[in-house]
Amino acid sequence: MTSSCLSFLRLSRLAALAALALLTAPLAGAAQVVSVTVRDGVTRGDEHHAALRPAEALEAYRGVLATDSTRFDALWRAARACVHLGMLDDGGEAGAWYEAAVEFAHRAVDAAPDSARGHEWLAIALGRKALNVGPLDRVDLSGRIRESALVALELDPTAAGAHNVLGQWHAEIRRLSGLTRFTAQRLLGAETFREATWDDAERHLRQAVELQPRAPIHRLALAQVLLDLDRPAEARAELRRAVELPVEEPTDPVTLAEARALLRELEG
Repeated sequence: MTSSCLSFLRLSRLAALAALALLTAPLAGAAQVVSVTVRDGVTRGDEHHAALRPAEALEAYRGVLATDSTRFDALWRAARACVHLGMLDDGGEAGAWYEAAVEFAHRAVDAAPDSARGHEWLAIALGRKALNVGPLDRVDLSGRIRESALVALELDPTAAGAHNVLGQWHAEIRRLSGLTRFTAQRLLGAETFREATWDDAERHLRQAVELQPRAPIHRLALAQVLLDLDRPAEARAELRRAVELPVEEPTDPVTLAEARALLRELEG
């Protein structure tokens, strides 16, 4: 092959490489823009969350999911925002918010099944949904709540929200009437109800308090269980600690108001 032919081939290869670079450069730039947009969307949502604005936080996370529907960090945060909006709702829409939270949490679990966070928020969302329905529907949901919380704790024993859910699971089962528990066990196959104990309710809620001592929701739940156990002095002590805590989560004002009302009732 002549030197002129070799030179032509080298030039052709260089031209092809240059053309490829020109074609891929915009794609790389677009990917970087998408990545930055997604990251900024999550950051904006977190800023709204910290400012106690769950509706705006949810809007930001939904914007991220419009770009990447499987984005795990946006999915579990969207579930969290929906739970908060349900807890804050006073217009009869709480059930719809909890349904949306369950859906986001399921998607989070699908996106990252080995992460405790998705299972934790699925347990929380299902737990909130259960508190918003009648006893028999609550029985139907109980197995899913327990399973999600147990998976979360298996993946991360420090998941305070999962400890709270399990503590309240034990307490809510024990609060059911004997007839409802009997019906659930014999007719609905809820054999796990036999495992519900007040000791485990208290243990899990104390663990939640230890892991997140500044979260009033854990102390309120623990105080309610202590009242069930006829230990009002301990319940009052937990409530006094709760009402002194700062507001850090969107639902803290509601939780603190409930804690203050219960404390006033106990102190007569």
